[in-house]
This record gives sequence, structure tokens and C-alpha cells, in this order.
Amino acid sequence: MVSAEIQKQRAIATHSDQATLFVARYEVIEQDPYQNCFVYSRKRLNEWLDKFLPTRGDGLQMLDVGCGTGYHMARYRERGFQLTGADGSAEMLRQAREVNPTVAFHQGDVDKLPLPDNAYDFILCVEVLRYLPDIAPCLNEMARVLKPGGLALVTAAPVWQANAYPLVNRLATTFNVQGMTALRQYFHTAGKLQRGFKAAGFNSAEVHGVYGGPMIWGERLAPSAMPALLKAWEPLDALTSDAPILRHLSNMFLVCSRKAQ
Repeated sequence: MVSAEIQKQRAIATHSDQATLFVARYEVIEQDPYQNCFVYSRKRLNEWLDKFLPTRGDGLQMLDVGCGTGYHMARYRERGFQLTGADGSAEMLRQAREVNPTVAFHQGDVDKLPLPDNAYDFILCVEVLRYLPDIAPCLNEMARVLKPGGLALVTAAPVWQANAYPLVNRLATTFNVQGMTALRQYFHTAGKLQRGFKAAGFNSAEVHGVYGGPMIWGERLAPSAMPALLKAWEPLDALTSDAPILRHLSNMFLVCSRKAQ
């Protein structure tokens, strides 16, 4: 069995190799948020994040755990938040500094953040938990550095998601399926996430479904058709992705949880 540390290092190496790809993906969100499933997913996520964050963040400290290429940091920096970024990949941080030259960045393990206690009003953590064999140390660290009453907004990958990706990922990593990233990922139920956040010192966590549908398979078969399909799909997606029961079939969870006072 591969150790948790080796799994994390593999994830960091993979994302370092893909840093320029992520930059290119994020650049098109404002131009055409329906271009493909990735940018559509981030459009939907942005809309969910904005439901829980103030319009202006002047004087408020936000930490982006696993900040990647700095896309979300630039978005909230423009709204007045005071940003700090942390990531394990030097190449991701290099890209992030280019778009956020005035922001403080720290390279380090998300399980051992090189940051002070009770320092941040908000924590953002996008697509990090899916690469951690054990999410507890990361949740504990986020609770440690968040101010009492502070809000954490954290994504996770649902185990029952409609696109069946958990099964695909297991097959891809077991048999090295060509065209699939051979990087093991980890999937969670809403109940497991709620228990994990509570154990780390957060109040009871809200778990929301961000977006749904097996659209990624349509993209592989007919990529040119995706913009029209995604645009037509979005009204129904907005109605169903976070509906009771159906949220468990969504392709991304957003956990919203406040640290206990």
C-alpha cells in the first residue's frame, strides 16, 4: 500500500506538471464559461462561493489553502480581501505570484500549514481534499489558523456523483488507462464530511451540491457541442444540483462551516 505522504507528493508533482494547463483553463472563464466542463464547474462554484462571502472584503483576511495558480485569490483580491496563499507546488506558486504580485505565499504541506493560529476570517480550499488519503490533518490545520467564528469554504468530491468518476478513477489508477490521469483520488459522503469538520472543531457543516450531470462524458464524445449543451443544461442544473437527495449525486460538494467560537 502506498503511504499517504507518497500520495500527496504524487498529487503535487502532477499539478506542477499541469500548472500551465490550469492557467489556460481559468483564463477562459470570463470569456466563455460554457466552453467545457471544467470552466462550467468553476462558474457554478464561483456563484456558490459568492453566496457565502461578502461583496466587499476590506479589512478581512482570507487564506487560500491549495491556492494553485492563484485564480480565486485574484478574484477576491479585487474585492478588497487581504489574501494569503499556501500550496505544496513551487510551480503552481510561481504562476500564482504572476497574477498576485502583492500577496504573501507559503510553500508547504496542507497538513502542516506554516501559519499562525486564529489569523484568518475566511478559508478557501478548492479541490484539495480529493487528493488526501486522510482529510483530518488538513481540517485540523484549517481550524487552527481560522479565527473563532471564521468561515471555511471547502470543496470535496462526492462518492455517488452522477458522472461515475470515482469508479473511473479507480480503474484508471489500477490499470493505467490511456488518456486518464493515473493519480489516485478520494471521495466522500456528505455525512463523512460533516463528521470530519465537527471533529476538527467546526460547528455543524452545511454540504451543498455545486453542479451535476454526466456532462464530462458528452465532452469526450462531442467537445464542440458542449457550449450549447451546458448553457441549455444550466437552468435545470441550478434547480436540482443542491436539491435534497440529488445533491449527493452532484459532481462537487461545497462544505460551508464555521469554526466554533
